[in-house]
Amino acid sequence: MTIRKRTGRLLLATTATTAAVVGLCATSALASTPLRATTLHVKISNGGKFTAKSISTILTDGSVKVTCSSKGSTPASSATGNIPSGTKTGTSPVKVGTTTNLKFNNCTGPAGPVSTTVLSQPYAVKIDSKTNSKGQTDGIISGIKVKVKTGPCTFMVTGSAPGFYTNGKHSLTMTPKLPVKPTTKAQLTISNVNTCLGAVHNGDHPTFKSVFTLSRKGTIKST
Repeated sequence: MTIRKRTGRLLLATTATTAAVVGLCATSALASTPLRATTLHVKISNGGKFTAKSISTILTDGSVKVTCSSKGSTPASSATGNIPSGTKTGTSPVKVGTTTNLKFNNCTGPAGPVSTTVLSQPYAVKIDSKTNSKGQTDGIISGIKVKVKTGPCTFMVTGSAPGFYTNGKHSLTMTPKLPVKPTTKAQLTISNVNTCLGAVHNGDHPTFKSVFTLSRKGTIKST
């Protein structure tokens, strides 16, 4: 009986050890397996230089909102850029053009008027998904660097802003809620916070929402 018990215990221990080794190897294999990159084929029709204007923009960080509004002939935000016609193939996100001369006007926040200084232009325009049946394609504006000042409070907003382009409306909607599942996580980050009394914090990820109407009636088809 003693030999049988010892043999049984040995078998159990060996089985458990084998299972643990197999499990560890399987876990290691899964952990080392990279995610598959997505290749996109992006065709731009009627592309070229454009201007873009928005009647309202909202930057939100928790309970803090900075809103820019149009007033008279001055839009809330405007920009120029160039997205040339042609076809590009590459790993998502695929760069298709650039935008520059970005401006924000008539901006206010909880502490009153807000001024912005847009730095490090031009910014890259990238495609980040396939085009859905509604003619909508996810996009990213990357390389963003904007200094925000309201009263004594100053901070930087950097990173990438997500959005989507709609062919039928020739509009670029900046929003974190996208119609197609994106392949890349794009987000903005707040840094260099100074004299803001805890309203915003370094490392926060604010959201940016706006709808820009483009002067050029371009079409994006991503497959």
